[in-house]
Amino acid sequence: MSTLTETKARTIQSTHQAFHTLEGDGFEVARAIPSNAYEAIGPFIFLDQFGPIEVAPGEAKGASAHPHAGIETLTLLLEGRSVHKDSLGNESVMQPGEVQWMRAGRGIIHDEGPDAQMRRTGGRNHGVQLWLNLPKGHKHDAPIYRHIKAEEIPHLQGDKAFARLVAGRSGEAQGPLTSFGHPFVAHVSLQSGGHIEIKADAAELALYVMTGSVAIHGQNVQNGWLARLTPGDAVALDADAPTEALVIGGDPLDAPILRHGPFVMNTISELEQAVRDYSAGRMGRIL
Repeated sequence: MSTLTETKARTIQSTHQAFHTLEGDGFEVARAIPSNAYEAIGPFIFLDQFGPIEVAPGEAKGASAHPHAGIETLTLLLEGRSVHKDSLGNESVMQPGEVQWMRAGRGIIHDEGPDAQMRRTGGRNHGVQLWLNLPKGHKHDAPIYRHIKAEEIPHLQGDKAFARLVAGRSGEAQGPLTSFGHPFVAHVSLQSGGHIEIKADAAELALYVMTGSVAIHGQNVQNGWLARLTPGDAVALDADAPTEALVIGGDPLDAPILRHGPFVMNTISELEQAVRDYSAGRMGRIL
């Protein structure tokens, strides 16, 4: 049960269910952002969950080389192993509990997918990818890549529960990732009977349940559903079964959001330029 007394509790403002679609080389995802009701939560304009799924030998799929521009990508891996390569020359292997962040800026090409062993023998795969919008004036910044190890991410402790603070501040804890729009990202793990209170200084905040279910002030949110929260200081989460969830938010960016596949800009002319840059090879290539 919630024990918030000295802070203003966030409650559920609205809920919606993620829809299923295919991404990359043909793997299924549950997409919670954007929705029919709104296109962003703070700076987050995209949320895809892949898995949890058990893949057979030879069936693991990824997202072969493809471009991005005008955004940042943030990938959290819960199960499996994922290989990242990009046109900046970066190559890294992400393991469970690790995070990859990439500022696409004016344009980058990357390739992401299960490692050779998982492709060969199969196994469990589960994670989530978020997109953060870049503000006007920074759409054409130089691309950057960062691999965040599990030991860099502070933990927030609850009762039979904890949260990994990837971005933003919660009490005295500060996540390793900072960016435009003051993003807040916490990956919450609760056991049966678990309880945790997450403080988040974010103008907009939402909870997405990946597995299990969460109760917020007695109202349940099932896996595959996103709950947009009311303004406040903290949110109290309770679970009656093992649960994995994300709390995300931040400040909304005050500029138009125009999307064309992997490109997100503020104007049609910027989108057209991104397509021309990619077609002309100006976003580089993966060696």
